[in-house]
Amino acid sequence: MTIVDHYTKEKQRFLENCTQCGLCAQGCPILPYTDIGNSSFPEIQESVFDFLTIGTSNQQVYTKAFACMACFKCTQEMCPEDLDPMLINELIKGEYIARGLANRPPNDAKQPDSTHRVLAGIQVSGSDYKRITTANKKRIARYVFFPGCNVYFQPEKILNALDIMDMIGDAYAFLPGLDYCCGDSYFFAGDSEGGHQSAEELVSTIADIRPEALVVWCPTCHCRFEKSISPALDIPFKIVSFAQHLAANMHKLPLTRAAAGSVTLHEACKAAYTGKDLSGPREVLQHLPGVTLKEMRHHGKDTLCCGSGAVCWYPQSFAQFRNARLKEAAETGAERLVTVCHFCNQAFMAEASRFNLHVTNYVNLVAEALGIRREEKFKKYTLWGDADRILGDAHAHIAASPFKEERIMEVLRSVFIN
Repeated sequence: MTIVDHYTKEKQRFLENCTQCGLCAQGCPILPYTDIGNSSFPEIQESVFDFLTIGTSNQQVYTKAFACMACFKCTQEMCPEDLDPMLINELIKGEYIARGLANRPPNDAKQPDSTHRVLAGIQVSGSDYKRITTANKKRIARYVFFPGCNVYFQPEKILNALDIMDMIGDAYAFLPGLDYCCGDSYFFAGDSEGGHQSAEELVSTIADIRPEALVVWCPTCHCRFEKSISPALDIPFKIVSFAQHLAANMHKLPLTRAAAGSVTLHEACKAAYTGKDLSGPREVLQHLPGVTLKEMRHHGKDTLCCGSGAVCWYPQSFAQFRNARLKEAAETGAERLVTVCHFCNQAFMAEASRFNLHVTNYVNLVAEALGIRREEKFKKYTLWGDADRILGDAHAHIAASPFKEERIMEVLRSVFIN
């Protein structure tokens, strides 16, 4: 069975079993922040059902699908009929985009001059860029490390993770997240065919290495394997998060008190909602000398999303959601807000100073405790928002990069210049 077959089967199950109770809409974290926040939940779901049966579109069905943050919350025991509301949202988005009623977000990291590649190339040296973009398919490897694609916006995190993997000492292969993809960017845009092709290539490549486990950096990749890929494809290896792998090996690392201080943790919502990784990041923080964790009011399975999944089509809803989470983080009194997901890190970094917070990712915190120091260029460039200043700072890396100046400027304007 292909993933396309799985999506088709799930659509049929929806049409046969959905009672339009509206519980999925009622439990959706983002809908209260949208233009249909005051609508009747059963009415919203009736619109969804009508769209999939007779093609009737309206604002309710559009918002229900396109405001979706892909937080995976609705995939876990929310539907009394055991349906997958997030998958239905993706089917609706695919229909809208196919009809020309909505634009597909440009997000193909595999392209030779993709935004991901350009951003990585102007932030690190040529040798470091080669390190994070070159596959190392060891035939004898206990693990395969796969970072996913979006973390390439913040390439120092990949380099820090690779250094830590080297310190742990187990043999591992590395697959760059710009040549391989779990398929999420396709699934998110409603393209199950593209998602299947990418996922099948990734699974086949990993299976050829025959590892004991796949270590995934990205929480979205972790959840996609369970919810979108494994129902259709055989997965002949275990899957663990980088945080889980790191937590099990912290005793091997020469940690110091360099990262000491109080922190609050914003975990990856989807990893918590699905139960894929509730403890890994906390165990890592607990092993860091001098680090004190101050939990937010909403944490664990009760955590809140950063809102970034809504930024493509509902940026105002995203901003409201993000600010509510930052306010809750500030209420803990912690010195640092520690993120797990690079996308959460990206969502918070520009606004955190308004809440007297310093945002950092857990892998950078561990690197700091190990004496590894790499500047967070993406954060600096985001705060600057000045193309000329960024070009001056990145001059040496730009000169060594394979990208044309026009494309670099295009990327800088789209990402950093408001």
